[in-house]
Amino acid sequence: MIYRKTYNMIVEKIREIQEEIKQNTKDIKRAADFGDLKENAEYHAAKDNQAHLHNKRHRFEKHLNNEVVDIKNIHTDTVSFGTKVTYTDGETPITVAIAGAAEYELELYENIVTTASPFAQKVLGKKKGDTLKLDLPGGTKTLTITDIQLLE
Repeated sequence: MIYRKTYNMIVEKIREIQEEIKQNTKDIKRAADFGDLKENAEYHAAKDNQAHLHNKRHRFEKHLNNEVVDIKNIHTDTVSFGTKVTYTDGETPITVAIAGAAEYELELYENIVTTASPFAQKVLGKKKGDTLKLDLPGGTKTLTITDIQLLE
């Protein structure tokens, strides 16, 4: 899943990367014109950058295959994609954003976890007031969901 606004951001990011790839192609040609490619540091740096740019573009393009979700279709009666959940373990309340891999990669929200994370898998579908147990390296924690809000 991916938020509509995140989808639009990624389309723009891919466009920017495409422009960088065009410039990189020119950089490679210019560096190649210096001759002797075996010892041409500028050429090798440009080729390394080319691989980096193509990998980056591919990584973002994969997100475009996700289901696009409009904010109006997200409800806060249960924890789901596009919500932020506040819970307490009896002490300080903690708020976590539940989003997709694209939002996580772009670091769009503070304290974000993806829907595929073990924590999210435990809290998805829970309602305000529900409790759950988490087995952690330091022992078992009991959490209580105290609030669910729309992630904006």
